[in-house]
Amino acid sequence: MLSLIAPYVLYTLIAALVILAFFHFVIFSRLAFKHPRVEPDRDLPVSIVVCARNESNSLQQLIPLLMDQDHAEFEVVVVNDRSEDDTWEMLQWMKPNHPRLRPVNIQADEKFSYGKKIALGVGIRSAKYAHVLLTDADCMPVGREWASTMCAGFRNGKKVVIAFSPYEKQSGFTNLIERFDGISKAMQYISFAQAGFPYMGVGRNLGYTQDMFLTAKGPRRHSALMSGDDDLFINEVARANNTTSVSDGRSFMTTRATPDLATWIRRKRRHYTTARFYRFGHQVLLTLLPFARFLLWATVAYLLITGHYMHALIGVAVEILIFLPIRMLAMRRLGAGGIIWLTLPLEWLFLLLEPSLYISTLLIKPRRWK
Repeated sequence: MLSLIAPYVLYTLIAALVILAFFHFVIFSRLAFKHPRVEPDRDLPVSIVVCARNESNSLQQLIPLLMDQDHAEFEVVVVNDRSEDDTWEMLQWMKPNHPRLRPVNIQADEKFSYGKKIALGVGIRSAKYAHVLLTDADCMPVGREWASTMCAGFRNGKKVVIAFSPYEKQSGFTNLIERFDGISKAMQYISFAQAGFPYMGVGRNLGYTQDMFLTAKGPRRHSALMSGDDDLFINEVARANNTTSVSDGRSFMTTRATPDLATWIRRKRRHYTTARFYRFGHQVLLTLLPFARFLLWATVAYLLITGHYMHALIGVAVEILIFLPIRMLAMRRLGAGGIIWLTLPLEWLFLLLEPSLYISTLLIKPRRWK
């Protein structure tokens, strides 16, 4: 009976549903129902910047694919960041065959210890063109139209282009959770950007103007952090009027899968170190979403245990019949494929996993990249 249910339980259920309705109808629906295809811009001159450390084998696969882009005017700036393998020699060997290739070398210095940010700054300052596309050495464009499709995002005076970098599909549990995590996070930051609330981008597939980077304070202010060269920079400079997101499948840049669960956890923990530097409003929104999901399922579980099946059914029905299809459609836009049918159990897993990993970063500081 309704009278036997504590009012705060119903208030909690209603609050969770209202918050989730906001995220789904105002934010996620834009990616779910908006046609992602764009007209490529093949004429905009662009510099493609790749930072690499000990990535000789990966670069030998990536550079020919970048050189084969169906784009009129571009260069590929590869920053050799203190590599201990033959990366620099390999770049010198490839340069005569690829006139668009511009290798830049950073010598190791025992007096200084730094992450990727220095290499990124060197690469962007070395870029010849005003518009820059970023990716990593362990990535591969999905096709010859990647650069032109990304450049389409710079139309109408936009200065920041946010796009998706899916992990390659392999067998195994680690690959499953890595791909789902990447897709669900991309659904969030791309949808937020489309709704006028850009808060992050991934350096594996990102674009912005050279002057945007050079005039920003973020790269210098966050130089002491071990990560965050991409998402913290975007969080600082991206606004509704200067940022766009591209979800056209031709703009995807596939990332090499993580080899094992321990490595994935280590990378995941490192990314948490940047969250507290986001703008306050973004922190609130990004905390509300998982918190509302947790409240929904906790309240449903309580109602089931106490025998209030009808009210529990209402909560489950709204989630499964209304909210879940919107998320599945949004993830399908990002090429999720069959993984969308595992959305609910994987979301339950991450409701437990992510708080645990975040707490672990507070107790044990993650190591620097590479």
